[in-house]
Amino acid sequence: MTEPHARRSRLSKRALRVWAWVAGGLAFFSPWVALGLSPKPVARSVQTYGQRPVIIIRRITRRVVVQDAARPTAPQIRYVGSSSSGASAVAPPVTTTSGSHP
Repeated sequence: MTEPHARRSRLSKRALRVWAWVAGGLAFFSPWVALGLSPKPVARSVQTYGQRPVIIIRRITRRVVVQDAARPTAPQIRYVGSSSSGASAVAPPVTTTSGSHP
């Protein structure tokens, strides 16, 4: 009862690093292994009805109509002429202002 307990032997640093790398690799790859081993889901629509699956694609079609801008039309100008001789032309009426300047 009084004899000393035997000391446990410790692993070297190299062995501890190897075990750490192995544990890290297993932890990293375990999700992919679990996904690879899981069964794939079966498409019910194909098995039940024996038809191809229906894929609905919503498309929005927009029609763009480009029209030239309306050109502004020039005002219709109508020339009213008098006779070719200046004597028969009527002079415009003389207007006066009631101001002091002539």
